Amino acid sequence: MQIGKVLVNGKPHSISGDSIQLKPGDRDLIVEFRPASGDSVYYRYQLQGVDPVWIESEYPVSRYAQLEAGNYVFHIQSFERNKKQFESQIRIAKEKGFWDQWWFFPSIAVYIVVLIGVSIYLFMLYDFRQKLRMQQVRNRIAADLHDEVGSNLNSIAIFVEVLRKKAPPEMLPVLEKIITNSKESVALMQDTVWTINPKNDNIQKLFDRMESFASGMLSSREIGFDFKVETDLGQVNFTMDQRKSVYLIFKEAINNVVKHAEASMVKVRVSRSKDVIQIGIEDDGKGFDMSEERDGNGLFNFKERALEAGIELLIESESGKGTRLKTQIAV
Repeated sequence: MQIGKVLVNGKPHSISGDSIQLKPGDRDLIVEFRPASGDSVYYRYQLQGVDPVWIESEYPVSRYAQLEAGNYVFHIQSFERNKKQFESQIRIAKEKGFWDQWWFFPSIAVYIVVLIGVSIYLFMLYDFRQKLRMQQVRNRIAADLHDEVGSNLNSIAIFVEVLRKKAPPEMLPVLEKIITNSKESVALMQDTVWTINPKNDNIQKLFDRMESFASGMLSSREIGFDFKVETDLGQVNFTMDQRKSVYLIFKEAINNVVKHAEASMVKVRVSRSKDVIQIGIEDDGKGFDMSEERDGNGLFNFKERALEAGIELLIESESGKGTRLKTQIAV
């Protein structure tokens, strides 16, 4: 055998008989031959399974980096002036690492699937707990607003009412304003409590409340009212901010009709176009000139509330031809 020295990963490696045994982690293989004597000596070698052809070299050494697992036969030949001096061979066997086994990649795939599944489960569990915690917070806020703030506002209205009976005439307008503001604050607080309460997250409850409010307000002024939901809402739900803004915009619109429009009929239509819910409010009142309108008729409140909740708002009006308000909510 003409093998002089074998280096594996830069370190000397033993030769067992006519074979070299490599472990899975052995990558860099250097085989040194015993130099042949004579002039014009050159060498030929080939590692079957790796080298497609014989390789000629003037130096008695060969190197194989990143050798894959498997069984090989290494051939060596020495020539002087094209005359063969010797020929030898040695077997090289490299063990398979666990990463080279057939089950390794399927196991990795299963592990990744399990990891993704566990991650999704943990995320859903975390999300559920966060929603549950948020519902508890919303319940507590709603209860506090209803019990504490509502009670205080009602007390203010009652105290002012008592005071008005004994107040001088010049104080009456101020007291009336306080009573009106207190009542409006109570109504706003009740709307906020209703919005925050998780029990009212259903969109159908929102439309029922809108219809109930408008029906009561308009019937007291003998104004006709037609409310129709012209689409299947399915599982559609608004966020808390959207629900609050939609209701307050609707409420402001109905109040404007009662106070300013001099209308005889109000129509409300709820429709859906793909992922957008459209709510249209139309009256046959006197309308107004939008080119002259600044912040009257609640336009400023409409725009602010729509902007806060990301709602698209469109208002059209013309003197003598009523007013049309349309909101579009992406769901």
